Amino acid sequence: MSVDDPEARLRDTLDSLASTVVPSPDAYAKARSEWQRRDRRRRLVMLVLAVVIVAVADLAGLWALHSLAEPARAPRHERIDVIVQP
Repeated sequence: MSVDDPEARLRDTLDSLASTVVPSPDAYAKARSEWQRRDRRRRLVMLVLAVVIVAVADLAGLWALHSLAEPARAPRHERIDVIVQP
């Protein structure tokens, strides 16, 4: 390999950079707790959204049923004869 090989230069640069990095001992725990918090929040938002959609659909259905119902008929003031057979 020659010194002008870009792949070798990049590998050397990244190796020297990686040797200076010090990982945090609790980085995984922090990332996991953050992910779990976001997951709980996402699930809660989806649950609230589903409840709101179902409630609005129920209210719209009840309103439609009520608005399409026939109004109660007013009592007639006509005379009704009842014929009883002996």
